Amino acid sequence: MSHLSLPLKFLLSIILGGIVGLERESVHQKKHDPEAFRMGKLGGVRTFALMSLLGATAGYLSVTNNPALFLIITITFFVLICTYYAVKTILVKSAGLTTGLSALYTFIIGFFLTNGGLSTEYVIALTVILVLILSVKEQAKELVLGTKRAEIEAFLGFAIVALVILPFLPNKAFYITDIPAVKTVLQAYEIQLGVLEKLEIINPFKLWFIVALVTGIDIFGYILGKAAGKKKGVLLTSAIGGFISSTSATQSLAQQSKRSTLTNQLVAAAIIANLTSFLPIFAFVAPINSKWLVAITPTLFIIMLSALIVSIFFLTTKKSTEEEDDPDESTHQVKDRIFALAPAVKFAFLLISIRLVTKVSLAFFGQAGFLASSIIASFSGLDAIVINLAELAGQAITFKAALLTLICVNATNLLGKSVYAFLQARRDFSIKLFLAMLTIIASSLLGYLFF
Repeated sequence: MSHLSLPLKFLLSIILGGIVGLERESVHQKKHDPEAFRMGKLGGVRTFALMSLLGATAGYLSVTNNPALFLIITITFFVLICTYYAVKTILVKSAGLTTGLSALYTFIIGFFLTNGGLSTEYVIALTVILVLILSVKEQAKELVLGTKRAEIEAFLGFAIVALVILPFLPNKAFYITDIPAVKTVLQAYEIQLGVLEKLEIINPFKLWFIVALVTGIDIFGYILGKAAGKKKGVLLTSAIGGFISSTSATQSLAQQSKRSTLTNQLVAAAIIANLTSFLPIFAFVAPINSKWLVAITPTLFIIMLSALIVSIFFLTTKKSTEEEDDPDESTHQVKDRIFALAPAVKFAFLLISIRLVTKVSLAFFGQAGFLASSIIASFSGLDAIVINLAELAGQAITFKAALLTLICVNATNLLGKSVYAFLQARRDFSIKLFLAMLTIIASSLLGYLFF
């Protein structure tokens, strides 16, 4: 397409300009004030097609040794646009720049078609992007009106963490012997570190990359929950809640079971919440250890499939008292979680602590010590454990050992939720949830044995 003849490029400039003009004209036709429409309208299909054709003419002249004509056309066009906005501001009392910028953009589209500064494919892509941006005006207004100040500050804070701080951190491993004070004290007491001498404490870049990754997924979950809207069913709410925090979602459903007779549906929702909690694992592990992710994918698939089957079973098995009852959706909402620096720093310290404890346990007590320390650490959450396993799999421990540890810490996590249900939920909900959790744990063990 980049080798189109000159006449075809001129024709294409007319078509692309006409597309932009068609979008602008459709917007103007929605206005209810005829006078404002008549005086405020810059142009439609024909006007924008001519603008693009004018830009194509200028582009052609710029590469054919006609700089004077090129400058005359370009300057005249820009003067006309500026004059239009000056008159519009006086007569219509409106200084919106969208249509004017669209006109300039359309002129540039035609210019690059014949100038050769960009390939034809890129010019067409830019046109599509322009039309897309122009067409989402109402949606953009709704988004702006519905955006809270705290959300803006959260997104800016995350941008600083991921785009400003991260690129400048050193991608270098620091060991215990790199700490001057520790090294001096050990030498004074003639203490030999042995296997701990090469124990990596921290790699600032990798650590902060993981923090940015985890908090980025957290923000994505928040956006997902907001996009779903406030009026959503208990199953969708649980799915989104599980993506953010399956523990919080399960606790909420357990408390709700005291006020609802929809026991089976609530159990199914709790299982779905735990099913979606496995999705972030792919995002955590992929950039750290893609080979281990490939190795554990069959087991993860079996776990998620078993959770799906169990949830479908409870959804299709309704008691007679559940037929006409509706869950109290107002009592079960996805918790609004927006990025903040303090939780990110806490997660970083948690990850460092888990790394040190599990590595020391592995060095002194072998696989059994590593497994035990990982299970104990899992009570603080699974994210840091999964990341730690991804970093060690294939290096300090085998893929199979890392998978076994993942299965054990997941089983501990699921059983912990069951214990909470027995303490806070109705008895029938607790028993059914416990049996469902045992089914998922059993499927994970089968995945370990066969894969």
